Amino acid sequence: MRAGAVALLALLISAVSAAAQDRVSLRPVFKVGDESRYLIDASVETTVTPKGTNGIGGTSRGELTATLVVRTLSLSDGEVSQEALVEAISFRSGKGAGENTKEVAGKKIVFAIGPTGYLTKGSIPDSRGYQALADLLFSTARWRPAGEVSVGGSWNALGLGHLYTDRLSEISTGATTVYKLASLAKGIASIEGKVSLTQNGSSVFDAGKGFINVSVVASGNGMTKVEIDVNTGRVISGVTESRVEGALINIQPTAADEKMQPREGALVETSKFSIKLVQ
Repeated sequence: MRAGAVALLALLISAVSAAAQDRVSLRPVFKVGDESRYLIDASVETTVTPKGTNGIGGTSRGELTATLVVRTLSLSDGEVSQEALVEAISFRSGKGAGENTKEVAGKKIVFAIGPTGYLTKGSIPDSRGYQALADLLFSTARWRPAGEVSVGGSWNALGLGHLYTDRLSEISTGATTVYKLASLAKGIASIEGKVSLTQNGSSVFDAGKGFINVSVVASGNGMTKVEIDVNTGRVISGVTESRVEGALINIQPTAADEKMQPREGALVETSKFSIKLVQ
């Protein structure tokens, strides 16, 4: 009997120890002078198919590719100051005709992130490509759980996923994301997330002859996956993919005795954002 009790106690201790070992913090552990080189890719494709002979239609594709080195400058009361030196960048806006802009590499994005993961200070070069890149960079800090989590544990976060910007999109969306620690092996945490997207309101859309005001009703889903080095909290890789479908409606002003003639279009927008550690 006594031997059985001892064996049971040992089993319980082993189970508790294993559970404790599975609980990890996904918060980064920064040190002054730390450097990480990342490759970031982003693409958003929007297709609007006209409904009827007078419907709204058009397509656009926004793209961003950049290589940057993120360096930790200082640490103070939970605030982390960093700079990102952009070694290479190319950008094509998804807005309107989707024009290319001549982005110049070699500039820096300087910023500070508070303990909650939100931006407290920022200095961004005045260009559309750098602003979109800054969005993507800052979004990598806002998804993490506040405390430790175990394998299978989940938490809620706001945002389009681990990595996102709406500067490549024709239609901005709101979103909520639920994350889960899917696995933990050899010091690498794999996180999965489900994204729910909605848009109900007004926006602007370029139907080929300039921007027009539209009402938007759209919804969709997405997924996000992240790999983290649990010893440092450093992102190894991450990807967010989503698809939104809905409708656009434009109603032009009419005289009091004229019948309104709404223009409609069916919306489909797909996006993919990714980040990969290359050093």
